[in-house]
Amino acid sequence: MKKKELMALTPANLTSYIRMMAKKEDPERSFLCGTTGKIYHFKLCMRAKIEKGYLIVSIYFAEYVRADARNPAYVVYFDKKEDDFITFETDSGRWRKSMLHNLDGTRYMYDPKTCISKKDRKIISGYLGTEDGTYRDVRGYQEKIREQQLAARYKKKTDVWDETMKAVPGLPKDWTRWLLRNAVSEHYIFYKYKRGGATEGYCTHCQKTVAIKNPKYNKLGVCSRCGQKIQFKSVDKAGSFWTKYDAAYLIQRCKIGIVLRQFEVCMTLDKREFQRPGVYFNETRRFLYDGQFHEDEYYYGIFKNRDVRWIAGESDCRRVGFYYYYFPPTQGKVYPRTLPDLGRKELKETGLIQYIQNHSVLNPRRYLNTWRKIPVLEQISKAELKSLSEELIKNPEKLVWRDSKGGLAKKLEIDNARLKRLRKSDGNILVLYWLQQEKKENICMPDELIRWFVENSIVPKDLAFIHDRMSYIQIKNYLIRQGKEQEDNIPQVLTTWKDYLSMAKRVKMNVYDEIVFRVSKLYQRHKELVEYIQKNQLSVTAGELEEEYPYINDILPKLQKKYEYSNKTYTILAPKSIKDILEEGQALHHCIDKKKEYFERINNQESYILFLRKTKQPAQPYYTLEVEPGGVIRQKRTEYDRQKKDIDKASAFLRKWQTVIQKRLTREDVTLAEKSREIRVESYAEMRKKKVKINGGLFRGQYLADVLEADLMEIPDTVKEAA
Repeated sequence: MKKKELMALTPANLTSYIRMMAKKEDPERSFLCGTTGKIYHFKLCMRAKIEKGYLIVSIYFAEYVRADARNPAYVVYFDKKEDDFITFETDSGRWRKSMLHNLDGTRYMYDPKTCISKKDRKIISGYLGTEDGTYRDVRGYQEKIREQQLAARYKKKTDVWDETMKAVPGLPKDWTRWLLRNAVSEHYIFYKYKRGGATEGYCTHCQKTVAIKNPKYNKLGVCSRCGQKIQFKSVDKAGSFWTKYDAAYLIQRCKIGIVLRQFEVCMTLDKREFQRPGVYFNETRRFLYDGQFHEDEYYYGIFKNRDVRWIAGESDCRRVGFYYYYFPPTQGKVYPRTLPDLGRKELKETGLIQYIQNHSVLNPRRYLNTWRKIPVLEQISKAELKSLSEELIKNPEKLVWRDSKGGLAKKLEIDNARLKRLRKSDGNILVLYWLQQEKKENICMPDELIRWFVENSIVPKDLAFIHDRMSYIQIKNYLIRQGKEQEDNIPQVLTTWKDYLSMAKRVKMNVYDEIVFRVSKLYQRHKELVEYIQKNQLSVTAGELEEEYPYINDILPKLQKKYEYSNKTYTILAPKSIKDILEEGQALHHCIDKKKEYFERINNQESYILFLRKTKQPAQPYYTLEVEPGGVIRQKRTEYDRQKKDIDKASAFLRKWQTVIQKRLTREDVTLAEKSREIRVESYAEMRKKKVKINGGLFRGQYLADVLEADLMEIPDTVKEAA
């Protein structure tokens, strides 16, 4: 619609009749709370006319008409040929595309009392083809136009999606049978009760009558014929039920390249037809890859509250019930019969086929995403380094490798002999770190020594603070001795050692003197240093921290709603200010108020400090927690930087807390967390590429990316998948 042409048109003027009717009072509603007052009958007034093929509807507010206003608040122009409308706002001189009930003043007015003459109603109804020509008819016609416009706009998108989906081939003929035998993880043996015990039953996995011995209802067992783990079900007791949902994948060739299809699968059972179990499957997502493995994702869902269909984009993979979130499974079996041909062509250089052969359940999409980031995953998978490939698929940023021509050993920055050791032990990423360190230092460490470090989750970067003064075997022996004396685990002893030397450096002690760095009574000297720093007021102050880290006091109050949690025994509280954290450190005599590193991480929202308390004593400091925004717990410390056996009792509570935290994350939180992780991964990769090292201080000589990852602990896989 041309606005210049519309401005040349003349809207209908108010008539004396409408001005008179606008002042009409409603006698039946003239009493308010026992007092009299003027209650007017009309809220709006309308005039209409047709000029040059346009319907012009003028909208007046009755209260302004009663105050002798002459101009309409809005003038709505309709063009029936184009099925369109536009509104002119007289007060601001702006053109508006909104419908009447979305404009200022008329918002949420769906059917207000409107003063309009019969003649004007006839003009409106004749032009729009409506029944009465009232305000409600005008609003309804606008909604109809908007619906048609939206449908046309969405159709442009959906037609492209539908055309793409036509490239997806049909399901294999044996698909349902394969799902029942392979994808469904829960199977049963049904038996009929008889005196002396049933001797035969029907296995839902091999679908045969098999011999059984002393079955009990819901007892777990193994099928004597097919070896499948099963649960016994009595035909007389069992009703109709479904098994849990499992994931299943189908990879097929299509016009675009390949399509990876993800399904939810379960088995349906009924005691009356237990010999004919049914299979329910629902395709939830499709991932299309072209020749360069660029991914286009589609999910099956409700599009714009209109219809259920395939939609381009990323699904949040989360279904919301009344009181819970349901996260569909992502680890599942892969249909095997399409793989050999794809392995010779499209998937030849990915290593995915070999990975599938070595893993009973997996997420092929996650594998391909990781392979695109680190192409060396192909060689790792083909070398059958199972543990290493599994870990890299979850955390590809952990791999330090050289993107160059040559064999796998060269890319992993080790030699062939060390690669052989890695394969023989089926080593994970920690073993690889140690083999890389071996080659870097040109030393040979016993496999038993490497195994001990790996079992205690210690990597070379964790020991950089002391390795320039002690050999690895000396470090091991020192940690074991101190751990036995204090009855503490090795990782906690190592952390105490780091904190002790950091504080020793703060008070100007010679940390290169063996009497200092190899102190015989580590925990005692650590305690003495804490008390010395506190006594001499060498701890950091709230004012000093506020000046250096200006965002902390804004961040801390926002933590309470998301991270605080309690049950009958334990409570997790969030600090409200820097002062709370300092008082916690002073009360427990640990090093949190003696070092700035923790406050720097809070300021950068890398990790937060929370307080674990006993519910009956919420004001009494108990344990201090360092956690990441997603709920990962880095440290749990009580008095004098210790971790006592009583923390084991709180472990179940802490795991429950982690689960609760995941459910509190909104979609926006999840998006921000993923972006944050991507930035971290990219920055670490860039640092490693440039080989950025720290020149001085406690971490002198270490790679900066390694230091940033120093104490990273992942959430358990079950919670991580849900998140």
